[in-house]
Amino acid sequence: MAALVLSVAAPAAADDAAVRRRIEGRLEKAGLDRSADVRVDVRGGTAVLDGAVTTVYDRQRAGKAAAKETRQVDNRLKVLPDARSDSQIRRAATDAILGYTYYGVFDSVELGVEAGVVLLRGSVRHEGRRRDIEERVARLAGVREIVDEIQVQSVSIFDDRLRGQLYRAIYLDDRFVHWSRGVDPPVRIVVDRGRVTLTGYVPTAVDRALLGHIARSTSAFAVENRVELDGEEDKEPAGSGSRS
Repeated sequence: MAALVLSVAAPAAADDAAVRRRIEGRLEKAGLDRSADVRVDVRGGTAVLDGAVTTVYDRQRAGKAAAKETRQVDNRLKVLPDARSDSQIRRAATDAILGYTYYGVFDSVELGVEAGVVLLRGSVRHEGRRRDIEERVARLAGVREIVDEIQVQSVSIFDDRLRGQLYRAIYLDDRFVHWSRGVDPPVRIVVDRGRVTLTGYVPTAVDRALLGHIARSTSAFAVENRVELDGEEDKEPAGSGSRS
C-alpha cells in the first residue's frame, strides 16, 4: 500500500513542479521577477502566489499568468504601494479616466478614494471600456485595492436612437453648443433600457433645469437629472465621489 501511495504521489509532485516552473517562466517574461517579490507554490494543481507587489495591476497580472497554467489559483499577493495621499490618488485616477480615448459623452464614471482603496461607480457603454478603465486605475501608484461597481449599459436600437436624440437636443442647442467644442463634455448622457441619467457639472442652476426639461421632452421612459453646479465638488468630504 505504501508503495502504491508513493507511486501515485511522485508523478503528481512532478506535475506540480512543472506547473510551478511554467508559472515562474511567465512571471519572468512579464518582468514581475524584477518589479515584484512573487513566490510560487503548486500543490495538487493549485497555484499559490505569495509575496508583495507595488500595484494592483501587477497583482492582477501575476494572477492571470498563473491562471494560464492551472485552473486553481490562490492569489495571496499583498499590494504594498508607494505612499500617496487619497487626494493625489483621486487626481491621478480622474486624469487616467478622462485620458482614456474611448471614454465618451455616453459614459459616466464616478470615483471615491479612502485609505488607498478606489471605488469605481457609474455606467459605460461596453464591457471593454469597464475593463480598460479598471486597468488604467490599477496601474496607478498608491492604489491598494479597487472596488469596481461600474455598470455596463444594455444594447438596444431604441437606446442608440435615444442617445442620438439627446445628444442633438443638448449639444446642438444654441445655448449649449459651445460645450461640444471641449475635450471633456461637461454633461454626460447615460441611457440604459430607455432610462436616462444626466451627470456632470454646469455653471448655473438655470442650465441644470434646462437640461432636465430637454431630457424629459425626448422619448425617454424616465429621466434622472444628477447634473451639479460647478464648485459643488469642492465641498465634498474626503473619500466621496468625484466627477469623471
